[in-house]
This record gives sequence, structure tokens and C-alpha cells, in this order.
Amino acid sequence: MRLFGIPTEDRAEEIAEKISEGEWIFQDLKEGIKNKLSWQEAKEKFKELINEVKKWKSEMSTLTQYTVFIFVDDFENPRAVKVYDTSSLGCGTKLIPERWRLYREELQGEFNDS
Repeated sequence: MRLFGIPTEDRAEEIAEKISEGEWIFQDLKEGIKNKLSWQEAKEKFKELINEVKKWKSEMSTLTQYTVFIFVDDFENPRAVKVYDTSSLGCGTKLIPERWRLYREELQGEFNDS
């Protein structure tokens, strides 16, 4: 599955508002958490993650406002989101591992559970 970087957190908030249906899965890969969410809970969780990225950018002088941490499969009909954290910086051409995943339940087979 191909995901595209969201250039700003304001744009990410617009995309979060487009979450409107389905059962979702939230994973925190660092903490080993995997939860099933309603679409309303998924929308709120996405907004929480966006706020976390905003916080990093306001607190860390080394981050530019254009550093991309949030990726989505479709800007108009989001079904999968990955959010990287600051530990991914400096990884060159491959950002691994992402910190959080948020995706529609039916896409569960698209992600490795690593």
C-alpha cells in the first residue's frame, strides 16, 4: 500500500475530518498496543497524533515546519495513516519504523505486525 506525506498539520486536520465510517485499528508499535476503534474514535485519535506532531515542531528548534511525519493512503477518503516520530529522523531514504498506525479494519492484511 502506498502512502503519501501530508505536508502540513493543518492539511492533516482536514483529512482527519474526512474519516466517517468503518471500524478502525490503532497501533502504537513502540508500546505494543493494538486497539479496535469506531470511526469517531479513529478521527479523535488521528487528531491527537496531529497535535503530538505540532508539539514536537513547536518544542524542537531543529525541526522545520515542513518536516513530514504523517502519511495517508488517500487525501479524500483516508483509510490508512502512518505517523513517524522523531526517532525516524536521519534514517536516510527509508523511514522505519513508524510509531503509530491507524487504518480501516479490512486493511489489516496490508500491514506487517512487526
